[in-house]
Amino acid sequence: MAENSAVAKLRSLAQLDADAVGAYDAALSRIPEPLVRERLNAYRIDHMRHVQDLNVLITQLGGEPVDLRPDLKGAAMKSLTAMTSMMGTEAALVAMMGNEEFTNRAYEVALRFEWTPEVRALIEKHREDERRHVIWIREAVRSRPWEKDRAAVTHGSEAQA
Repeated sequence: MAENSAVAKLRSLAQLDADAVGAYDAALSRIPEPLVRERLNAYRIDHMRHVQDLNVLITQLGGEPVDLRPDLKGAAMKSLTAMTSMMGTEAALVAMMGNEEFTNRAYEVALRFEWTPEVRALIEKHREDERRHVIWIREAVRSRPWEKDRAAVTHGSEAQA
């Protein structure tokens, strides 16, 4: 049975979010800084929720829901993120920034299509999550907040000595 266009587009978005979960898993496995881990884990949870929300719509439209696992493209994204993350927190964030920029573009393109008001509202909500993700990651790469946390811990331990 051929999927209708709306279902295919929603499945594509849901798969992209499932792929993002895998990339976040890869980055989180290499990042030791609590501040960065906390933020990235929250974004990972957002992507999981996106898959769930989109799957509800896909099912309502008679489509097959997307599994919460990367496809071939997602496996490549996860592998690249894992390799890059081995170079440290900044490298992991740069990899995640690229992933999030791609996801942002996909949501922008999705909003060019005709949707019911319910579907459009959900896609807009997800797009706002994606914008928030990429804005924070860009700022973190620029300002390196984990270094401030490290400096505070180091200075605190010197004061106790």
